[in-house]
Amino acid sequence: MEPQTFAIKSLLVQNTIMLFSVGIVLFFLARAFFKKNAKHVVVFLVWLGIVVWFFNSSFFGFSIVTVSGKGIEVDYGILSFRNTILPLDTPWKIETSPSGILKTSKLYFIRFDDHLSMKVKGKKDVELLRRIGDAVEQRRKRHVG
Repeated sequence: MEPQTFAIKSLLVQNTIMLFSVGIVLFFLARAFFKKNAKHVVVFLVWLGIVVWFFNSSFFGFSIVTVSGKGIEVDYGILSFRNTILPLDTPWKIETSPSGILKTSKLYFIRFDDHLSMKVKGKKDVELLRRIGDAVEQRRKRHVG
C-alpha cells in the first residue's frame, strides 16, 4: 500500500510565512550588526529566538500528515524541529476548540499524542481529519495482520 499524504493546510503557505518572518528579523539583525549597534543586535537576536520558538511551540500545529508503513509522519514546516515520524500505534483523536471573541464557534484538530494539527472549521475539513484517522486505522490493520 502506497503512503497516503493529507494536507490540512497548505505547507507552501506555512513555509512562506515562516521564511518571511525569519527573513525580516535577519534583515534587521544584519543591518544592526553592520551599523555596529550592539543594543539592536541583542534585540533582534531575541526576536529571532521568539520567531523560532513560536514556530516550534504548541501554538503552531502540523499541516501535513503522511501515513505509511514507517508510521505517521507529521510536518510542521521548514523551520520546525518538531517534524517527526510517530509509530502506527500512536493514539489519535479529533478534538474541538472554541473560537472567536465570544468563543461561540468551534475549531477542529487532530491529536497524535502531544502533536496537534492546524485548526480547521467546516464539515469538509472535519471530514479530512476523519479520513486521516481512518487511514491510520487501515494501516494499523495491515501492519499487524
